[in-house]
Amino acid sequence: MQANIRTVTVQGRVQDRDANLNHVKQFEVETDTGHRYIVTCDGPPVGSPSDWSVTSADDDRPVGHVRLLGAGMPGATDYQYKKAGAFFASGKQFDLSNAVQSLLQ
Repeated sequence: MQANIRTVTVQGRVQDRDANLNHVKQFEVETDTGHRYIVTCDGPPVGSPSDWSVTSADDDRPVGHVRLLGAGMPGATDYQYKKAGAFFASGKQFDLSNAVQSLLQ
């Protein structure tokens, strides 16, 4: 069962669930099940493509990867997510938070 993001924290400060995280180098999310994850941009968090690694804050286990592909439908952006160990992408979302959430449990 997929968990929902309960809180998003950037540099120790809780952010709105809908905060624009595209230009943040690292942030932490906590799910409604109490698991915490660290999301880190693997390069400069600007432009397309940008890549984020998602790891468990509880045991430092890789959870997955999110890549900003760029503009999708008008007014939307495409993010591709892939679970750790998968050969192919698991799916797409239209914002970073939703793509990260798709990897969580």
